[in-house]
Amino acid sequence: MKFRIDYDPRRNRILAVIRDFWTLETVQEFAAAAGAKAREVRAIRDDYDVLIDSRDFPVQANDIADLLPQIAEGGMALTTGRAASVVGSRLNKIQAERTQSHPRLRIFMTMAEAEAWLAAAPDAELEPTASNQRI
Repeated sequence: MKFRIDYDPRRNRILAVIRDFWTLETVQEFAAAAGAKAREVRAIRDDYDVLIDSRDFPVQANDIADLLPQIAEGGMALTTGRAASVVGSRLNKIQAERTQSHPRLRIFMTMAEAEAWLAAAPDAELEPTASNQRI
């Protein structure tokens, strides 16, 4: 399993778990599954958050990494909520920040920080930590 996408109605949150090296085919499958889940959840509520657990998602080839922001942009257009991505290394963080620039998306090194940010009020300032600072 290279990805899994679930919805937690109690938290009003989509959880996407992504792992391993991806091919163009995997990106296309993920885009279709993520879009379907986002549309399904939007029919319930349009203010859901997204938590992406990419701790087991290694640094990808540039052609793959460069496709991921299109998926994120499409998903963020369907919600007024926020998205947090948790990465497994500094190198992953650098790649994610290079490719992801949506104003309601943040990259974190720990699940605890991502969870805390998503639980905070949307206009709350992000407490600076070593994990969430842009490199």
